[in-house]
Amino acid sequence: MCQVIKMTRIFLIDKDCAYAYGDLLASINADDHYYPYYQTHNLFHYFVNLVKALSSGKDIVLLDADMNPSELRSLDGNIDLTKKVQAYTTPFSSLSDLMEKLRSSSSHLTIFTSGTTGQPKKVVHNLETLTRSVRVGDKYADNIWAYAYNPTHMAGLQVFFQAFENVNILVNVFNQSRNAVYSQIEKYGITHISATPTFYRLLLPFEKAFLSVQRITLGGEKSDCHLCEMLHQIFPKAKINNVYASTEAGSLFAAKGDCFQFPENMQGMFKVVDDELLIHRSLLGESANFQFDGDYYHSGDLIDWVDKGKGLFRFRSRKNELINVGGYKVNPGEVEDAILKIEGVQQVLVYGKSNSVLGNILCADVQLEQGSCLSELDIRKSLLGQLQDFKIPRRIKFVETLSLTRTGKLKRI
Repeated sequence: MCQVIKMTRIFLIDKDCAYAYGDLLASINADDHYYPYYQTHNLFHYFVNLVKALSSGKDIVLLDADMNPSELRSLDGNIDLTKKVQAYTTPFSSLSDLMEKLRSSSSHLTIFTSGTTGQPKKVVHNLETLTRSVRVGDKYADNIWAYAYNPTHMAGLQVFFQAFENVNILVNVFNQSRNAVYSQIEKYGITHISATPTFYRLLLPFEKAFLSVQRITLGGEKSDCHLCEMLHQIFPKAKINNVYASTEAGSLFAAKGDCFQFPENMQGMFKVVDDELLIHRSLLGESANFQFDGDYYHSGDLIDWVDKGKGLFRFRSRKNELINVGGYKVNPGEVEDAILKIEGVQQVLVYGKSNSVLGNILCADVQLEQGSCLSELDIRKSLLGQLQDFKIPRRIKFVETLSLTRTGKLKRI
């Protein structure tokens, strides 16, 4: 993108502190060294170190700010947070120079899976796989992004690259309260939000429409029609998209509803075996943990065909999340969708607890909307006729909050 970038243009707003693109360039040029292993709670400092590494063609390992020393050792015994090495030999002359160097970077980024159901796993990416879905052009120039993802993970990186390469504004809303998120949408005129369904559910119930938002993107978890209907009320001028992306492969599919389609330009890159999506190795990063069937990677995501001839499908669940209840395989996502449709329910987590007779009994932790008086009996009555008996949770517990992973997803038990 050939343009003169104004140094005063805002790059990042974090906790009401504003940093310009000129501040980013000045901070990068102030020190020609960077940290290949970097851990910080300061989002601006994180981006300075990241951009410095990438624009210098250096490799970097991205670490969550709240990882303790024991966790870091379990990820990689060679992590040294004090290590500092030279990044560039001459300062960057301008922001355009910086961005051109970044776009042609040969850097490798090591990131870790979210650990939703287990130990995080290491994946190494280059800029090509990380920026596959980035779109650059004049029509994107005025976008103002809510930054609603963990910056060290795939989704956070993809939002960063989309915003950075178009010289957009990022407004940090990750892990902030419902009222704080709405306040910043209104204060800064946010136009684009990309976040997990869990993030959006925390914005419910509907109280007021926000007209500045032009696009809503959901990713990282399975969404549902009820959530999309509520988002249409809160953001009536926004187009709503679902995306499928993973730490292993980056962004692959996008859909306006819950029905996805294999892209025409990626024919032969996907297979479906026993309802599981398999992805060609050429679309992946690198990891010692990948399991291949020939040249195809087992994603662990199960799908249901909508129109096999046209390549149309819906995501059903994660293969490792199915729960064995008395010999039946229960998809917790299906049960969660049914409970979320009940008026007064804000969020729910369905899981299995070991049982000597049934293998597992189905349990649900339910977070109610403020003022809701739903009882356990009310929920069971609502599920009768919607779900088979073995899919109705035997234990329902009402909770104030549900545990989240570092990426803002529901933490599976």
